[in-house]
Amino acid sequence: MQADDKLQLQVDPRRWYALAVILLPVLLNSLNTYMIQVALPSIQDSLNASFSDAQLIVAGFSLSLAVALIVGGRLGDIYGRKRLLLIGVSGFTIMAMLAGLTSNPTLLIVFRIVQGLAAALIQPQVLSMMQVNFLPREKGLVFSIYGALMGFGFAFGLILGGILVNWNVYDLGWRTVFFFNVPFGILVLLCLPLLSESSGGRAQKIDWIGTLLIIGGLFLLVYPLSEGQKKGWPFWIWGCLILSLLLLSAFIAFEIRKQKGEGTALVDLTIFKRRLFGIGMISAVLTYFSMFSFFFLLTYYLQFGLHFDAQGTSLVFLPLGGGFFLTSLLSSRMINRWGMIVLKIGALVSGICFFLFIWLLHIDSVHLLSIQYLVLLLVYGLGLGLVTTPLTRVVLGTVPSKDAGTGSGLFNTFMYLSNSLGVALIGILFSASLGQPLGSADLSDYARAFAVSLAVCGVLAVAAFVCLCFLRERN
Repeated sequence: MQADDKLQLQVDPRRWYALAVILLPVLLNSLNTYMIQVALPSIQDSLNASFSDAQLIVAGFSLSLAVALIVGGRLGDIYGRKRLLLIGVSGFTIMAMLAGLTSNPTLLIVFRIVQGLAAALIQPQVLSMMQVNFLPREKGLVFSIYGALMGFGFAFGLILGGILVNWNVYDLGWRTVFFFNVPFGILVLLCLPLLSESSGGRAQKIDWIGTLLIIGGLFLLVYPLSEGQKKGWPFWIWGCLILSLLLLSAFIAFEIRKQKGEGTALVDLTIFKRRLFGIGMISAVLTYFSMFSFFFLLTYYLQFGLHFDAQGTSLVFLPLGGGFFLTSLLSSRMINRWGMIVLKIGALVSGICFFLFIWLLHIDSVHLLSIQYLVLLLVYGLGLGLVTTPLTRVVLGTVPSKDAGTGSGLFNTFMYLSNSLGVALIGILFSASLGQPLGSADLSDYARAFAVSLAVCGVLAVAAFVCLCFLRERN
């Protein structure tokens, strides 16, 4: 009780007001991600972009976000989290404006990559502030609010994206999805002065060699996977993949050597010796891999296979987002009462839903707005909220406060890397199963390719359930 009283004196008494401000950038990023998800086929059609370009519009953002997150967390620990939030939100808003103005798919990919780098300065600061500004007994509620906001951003972002594209203000079409972020970003910037500064201590240093190794390794892994099928898998693609493995191996060896000697490693690999953290990270990778792949494929099946417009696509995603929002809001209370079994149920339900979706496709591959599909998507969203939101709390709860920025950056790196790899690898599988260009394939081709891809997503979700079964209960 004395230790708890001491913590009470150290935390900011205005922390709950500050929470509302630091969660605004989370909502900005979440809305941006899911609005673009719905608008992506329209962007591809308007810019005469290839399927590979469309993959890179999504994967490029996630990749740059993933590779810079660890550094973003460390920069916040050293130079101040509020300062990094200001820089990140400013860059994010400017890139959104430029993306809305461009008519070149290559430039759009570049703007999205830079926007991902800006987002990498935002996300770890938010999680770090949540981790260090609140008492241990408050963190369950804080992370539940965070998860519920992510669920709200997911559900509302998909609906808002469809409405904005269909609304077509001033004949801007999909560009309104990007322009929407500009006034929202300015609002966030106006609120940031209300926050107090925090950091992990300036004594820390950044491992720039490790940074270059991991950035190069991850980029050379994801980019060739996105371009390989379009280019016909030439020799240079395989060369990049081999080089990426060498760079990532060199990164691990360099970090281990640096930890044994003097200096500060970019990633404290000893954190993976914590059984809960390691298994939690594997479970998170499998869960997010299947989730983001499913979102990407469902959008293309609806808009290219069934010729839904953006608003119709939003309606299909609505029950999924609603279910995710509901269980994200309740997950903390459920975890406190029933423990880790909540995560296991969520992962298992998600996996079962993928296989039920395949079964429904064989019965009726057209009417995805029918009651059976909407109920299935609702149940999938409920399961997803049960596993993803508590998983964030469980994994980050093992990280000491002094390394909160690095730990949150590492968690988010794996999450967004799962997004990039999921879109790239599942996109390859989907294209190969389709057997022809998007515009030439008929509904039966789309249904077959979608079913094959769903089977892989289902296997990944069930694998996440198996990993979670190895987690021990902890208070």
